[in-house]
Amino acid sequence: MPVGIKIIDDKGNTTHTARTDLKTNYISLESKWFGSSSNNTGGNTDPDNPIDNGVNYVPGLLSDGTLTGRKLEWTGTTDSTKVNTLSFKDDLGTNLNQVGDGLQFVPYLKKILVTRGVAGEETDIPLAFDKDNKAKDGSYVVTQYLPISISRENLIAGNELVVTFNGIGENDKSATELKSPELHIKYNSGNNSIDVSQVSGYAYDNLTDTKTGERYDLGISMINTFYVQGPIAQLPPSVVLFSGNANGTITLSGTDNYYSNTMNGLEITMNTETTGGNVKYTAIGLPSVFKVPKEELVIGNKFYIPTTGMMEVADKLYDPTAMSQHYTPIAEDVGSHHYQRYFRGIKNGYFEIGTNSITFNMTIILGSNVLNAWSDEEFKVEISRVTPY
Repeated sequence: MPVGIKIIDDKGNTTHTARTDLKTNYISLESKWFGSSSNNTGGNTDPDNPIDNGVNYVPGLLSDGTLTGRKLEWTGTTDSTKVNTLSFKDDLGTNLNQVGDGLQFVPYLKKILVTRGVAGEETDIPLAFDKDNKAKDGSYVVTQYLPISISRENLIAGNELVVTFNGIGENDKSATELKSPELHIKYNSGNNSIDVSQVSGYAYDNLTDTKTGERYDLGISMINTFYVQGPIAQLPPSVVLFSGNANGTITLSGTDNYYSNTMNGLEITMNTETTGGNVKYTAIGLPSVFKVPKEELVIGNKFYIPTTGMMEVADKLYDPTAMSQHYTPIAEDVGSHHYQRYFRGIKNGYFEIGTNSITFNMTIILGSNVLNAWSDEEFKVEISRVTPY
């Protein structure tokens, strides 16, 4: 008797495995693996018009500008344990007639280590699309287009769509029980919202109470509208979209209205000295160059600057119980003053995406300590250059 089976694609890659139930001698196969379940309309082998579980996924790409017209309608995080009702930012009209060609969903994935049935450490793991389903170190590989772009015609009020994240995942060769995570989406016409929930995936050594391996929980971080167009020429990195020193709303020259022609995104170079004084900018753990990926270039979206490095340095620099001489200064002779300044934090640490513009109002907060009394001041950070990358 076989101990189990594996299902492979036309390239010989394993897409699913199932073990024999020793109590019944049966091997259970999920119908959705074959594109025929009660929730779908059948499988489809046409790569130009992929259909799965009744959903027509638009295979347009951000890299060639095929997907455009992207405007933010919701942003945040979702709870993997319940149905999340997400309200749209704008009135999208009856039957979503104001969304263009459809809605795009940006997913994220949480990996939870499970030992003998007990959930442990939780970490973020990047999702990666690969049509050939090849494993990638440090990522969970899926054959589902990312972000998920669903045609408006499939977003019917009250109809639940199931998006299955099939693929090789992390290619855990020790796992004997595998399941792909699922995202469930249902449009609510009456209150201009959408319901989102998930069904966890897993890669376990078995399905008993002592199962050990990984569980995968899906979430949504952004929903935006989109249009489909033909591929367009992409600007090379040599094109300078902005040059100078500025803080506030910065106009970009050369991008189209929805950043469809910006290759992989925007590379933003910062001025390493703030206005108002000689601040040792890089000493607080903040890079001088940031890359905003194209998927984040959605009108109305805020791309937050990673602050892990800054906060680690802040912990070392700032201790309200310590004397000032115990600090490491990051600025000296600021303005007309002649005493040392210390990093105390930041404000507005994000780039806000506008039409042909980005808004950047970040300030660094510096403090001086005189006789153990703190006095804080804010110093603007400026952008000096923006290009595609």
